[in-house]
Amino acid sequence: MKSLAPNASFGPGKVLQARYAWEDGALVVFVSLEGEEWTYRDTEILDVRYNQADRERRIKERVRLGIRRVFERVYGLAESPWGILTGVRPLKMVHSMLDRGFPPEELREILLEVYALSSRKADLLLEVAARQRPYFHPDPNNPVSIYVGIPFCPTRCSYCSFAAYPLETHGHLLPDFLKALYVEIGQVGSLLRELGLQVEAVYLGGGTPTTVQGDQLEQLLQAIQKYLVTAGTKEFTVEAGRPETLSRETLAILKAGGTQRICINPQTMHEPTLQLIGRRHTVEDVRRAFTLAREVGIPLINMDVIMGLPGEELSHVRSTLEELARLGPDNLTVHSLALKRASRLKKDWERERIAQEQGEAMVELAREYALGWGMSPYYLYRQRHILGDLENVGYAREGTASIYNIQMMEERQSIIALGGGGVTKLVASDLSLVRQANPKCPAAYAAQIREGLGERLEWLRRHFSSRY
Repeated sequence: MKSLAPNASFGPGKVLQARYAWEDGALVVFVSLEGEEWTYRDTEILDVRYNQADRERRIKERVRLGIRRVFERVYGLAESPWGILTGVRPLKMVHSMLDRGFPPEELREILLEVYALSSRKADLLLEVAARQRPYFHPDPNNPVSIYVGIPFCPTRCSYCSFAAYPLETHGHLLPDFLKALYVEIGQVGSLLRELGLQVEAVYLGGGTPTTVQGDQLEQLLQAIQKYLVTAGTKEFTVEAGRPETLSRETLAILKAGGTQRICINPQTMHEPTLQLIGRRHTVEDVRRAFTLAREVGIPLINMDVIMGLPGEELSHVRSTLEELARLGPDNLTVHSLALKRASRLKKDWERERIAQEQGEAMVELAREYALGWGMSPYYLYRQRHILGDLENVGYAREGTASIYNIQMMEERQSIIALGGGGVTKLVASDLSLVRQANPKCPAAYAAQIREGLGERLEWLRRHFSSRY
């Protein structure tokens, strides 16, 4: 219920019934609402490759699907292309099934029949999974990846939920933040060497790391290279998302500091939308920053766009993609805007259907352009209340996929997070996770480094020392 209508109010008047039984070698599920009934007889779950926990989970999955189907009929709710898969990481389930020996063609039928995905989404998951699996390692704890968070931005965008404090209000915290960050970088680097760990990928994110400029940026990159980059490091990415922060000098510092991949994120190339969402750069700033990055010699450039920004139609998306085509990025990340839902169950279903249809058209148009540029989808994730119940997809030209994006999203590798707002994820041999978050606030982060870094380092030492 909550996945379909998160803010629904409950009261008398409508009865939703769901029941199940194991009958004659099958799981039988029945759901009804307002005279609409749905029944399913599931024999596939009795396959010997499933265990009791799988069968208990299948009961919930079938009930969930039944509720979805009767809601669609009673309220005119549009079918979701993602069926009952509401989680952020649908590929984790796909990889788990592949690990257990389910061949792709059989898994496709399960995605269609059990999870009610559209055929296009099922094919997309399997395509992305096939590209990701060569990046997985036998040991999730060596090599590791590193995330370094810089929680500052020129301004805060209206849609942003990341650790991003505007410089004009929080810039006075930057010096103490960097001082604490250098301590953490040095101590974590020493621990990596002590434990004999290789670092596969380093990602400098935020926020906008390139709000750090000049000598401060040079010092930061030198610290990363000295303490965090190892002989096994294959990738170093800087999230240089705001083009107004990218002067020739800044880009030259990035290149000299070993940066192999940057992200320049216009989100849209429609000037009025940029102003509406709180970005203080122009379309021309994007063009200028991209051209400078190529001239300086940054090897790989990713660009992000968002589908469904306020006031944008399909024509605006097409215009944005045409602009990007002239620039020629190596990667393209296509985001679907996360929307707020109406507060009651009797919301405007027709408006939802229109949003879904428009969102699907936008996402499909972006896919057509990306494929036309010689790119392929290589990572994918979803968000709650996303435009048209769709997804975010990263596309890359051959040989340019971001290793960090794959490892971070599929959680097959331990990732040690430094800096503000970073979330460390330690992966056990059975792929279970333990998480620990750094404070987002720069002042709170600096205080934590002063008072609690030793305890955190010991936590990391215990995990990596006991992983065998």
